[in-house]
Amino acid sequence: MPDTKSKFLKDLINKNSPLADEPKSFSSERQHSAQAFNLHVEQKDGRRSEGFAWSHYSNYQWTEEGGHERLVVIFGPRAVEIEGRNLGVLITEIREGQLNRISELASRQCALLEQSNPDNEPIITSVKSYPDFEEMLREIKGEDERETRNARRVER
Repeated sequence: MPDTKSKFLKDLINKNSPLADEPKSFSSERQHSAQAFNLHVEQKDGRRSEGFAWSHYSNYQWTEEGGHERLVVIFGPRAVEIEGRNLGVLITEIREGQLNRISELASRQCALLEQSNPDNEPIITSVKSYPDFEEMLREIKGEDERETRNARRVER
């Protein structure tokens, strides 16, 4: 028999759980007819967020490596590598074009979700982007040019 609890009742019960004040590891567009414009990747320290345009999305690869899963999503010349468990939920959101945010979770939150995860929420332990932020910034500034080590100059 299907679960007959209402969403309101579930929210009320979950409000008293240890994870009630913790943010979810992902979010998606609520309207089924809407599509996400960007995928925002947030680091657990909250100091950096990167955006990947879904218009540049090309493919993904989902693998299981020992006790964890790895999901790599390609956006044109860039890639996002997500590690954790229960990443199949993200695959569904990617296929439907509705995933708009993923967040790397703190180790405390990962441990709590591993003990009890009734909503089968993805447990995202690590998120990396390639090329990384510092590498892109060096490229923009032109610091890879050996002779100048300055910002690029326009040649006349």
